[in-house]
Amino acid sequence: MDLQTSLTKLFANAGAVGVQGIFQFVFSPQHAYWCEAGDPPRIEPGRHAAPDVTLEVSQQDLLGIMAGSANVEELFASGRLKIGGNLGLATLLPQIIDQARRGVAAQKTEMNQRYATPPRYSERLSASQPPLTVVQRIPAAQMSVERFRRDYLPNGTPLVISDALREWKLFNLDRQASLVHFAELQGITRHGDYVKKTFSTDRDFRSTSMADFIHSLDNPPPPSDASAPPAYMGNNIVPAQLLELIQHPPYFERSLYIAPRIWIGPKGTLTPLHRDDTDNLFAQVWGHKSFILAAPHHRPALGTWSTAPKGGLDGCDFNPDAPDYQRFPDARAVTFLRVLLEAGDLLFLPEGWFHQVESVSTSLSVNFWVNSGRGG
Repeated sequence: MDLQTSLTKLFANAGAVGVQGIFQFVFSPQHAYWCEAGDPPRIEPGRHAAPDVTLEVSQQDLLGIMAGSANVEELFASGRLKIGGNLGLATLLPQIIDQARRGVAAQKTEMNQRYATPPRYSERLSASQPPLTVVQRIPAAQMSVERFRRDYLPNGTPLVISDALREWKLFNLDRQASLVHFAELQGITRHGDYVKKTFSTDRDFRSTSMADFIHSLDNPPPPSDASAPPAYMGNNIVPAQLLELIQHPPYFERSLYIAPRIWIGPKGTLTPLHRDDTDNLFAQVWGHKSFILAAPHHRPALGTWSTAPKGGLDGCDFNPDAPDYQRFPDARAVTFLRVLLEAGDLLFLPEGWFHQVESVSTSLSVNFWVNSGRGG
């Protein structure tokens, strides 16, 4: 497949994820194409005078992305893909690629639009059970795979498994030693008041050396807005160079795991109340993180909205740390569970459970979303 054909295929259904803009691909100083997302997309050789996003990548790697043999986030993390311009728009590339591989346009999603949130099976499941008043903490030595799958997975019951990372090389390295493994890697950081723009591509994203960012954690530069949270390297793929330093938890079959993600930041980084569409195992490697949880069936009380017409990633307007009961009176009946994760802990966060997350100290976490198939 030649480059023009590959790029045409790549952007054929980009509108299905609400993408609008001009993407420029630079393969060498003399070899470039630009693509204007639209219906149909426009693909032209050469450089554009004012692209929204510029990507520097080899022709071989682009063809590998289209063939499914290369991962765009992995290429970026390892430095083989460089991105300039609007990084918020660039964060949609994995979705554009997924649409291209499927070859069928999905229901169109407007970028940064809020949609009504459809109910889920997990809501009926949690509503049928007695309210959970505490999240159990059980040592890994006492939590067999059989016990987990029998007592916690079927009913979607949150659980903290302590001392669960003992065999992880990353957990056993001190921070200075671990920097050797981060030296050539890069990630995307969030800046400004990213909390007010939850899940929006309008957030201030920047490309950053992972090692430089980790160096800055103890003395982060002050934000331009004193009320804004500190910079956060959130939801980056775990690069191949780090995969050998972690272990996939044994509680699900390895084939069910989605590529793990890494989260790095100083005290004060915050992800507001939201819920995911898969089960999640969240591993705390350095530092402490505070979680506030609410059961799935409390969706109507929390001002919940979705990022897509059919749901999936759902945000909330209710803030359990600053409750506005005048606006959300039904939230008075919600039982919020507070969990403090310590280094070495593994949190099972079932699909549908709302969670707000804050770094209590300098923190590095790895999470594993799981296509477990649990649900109605």
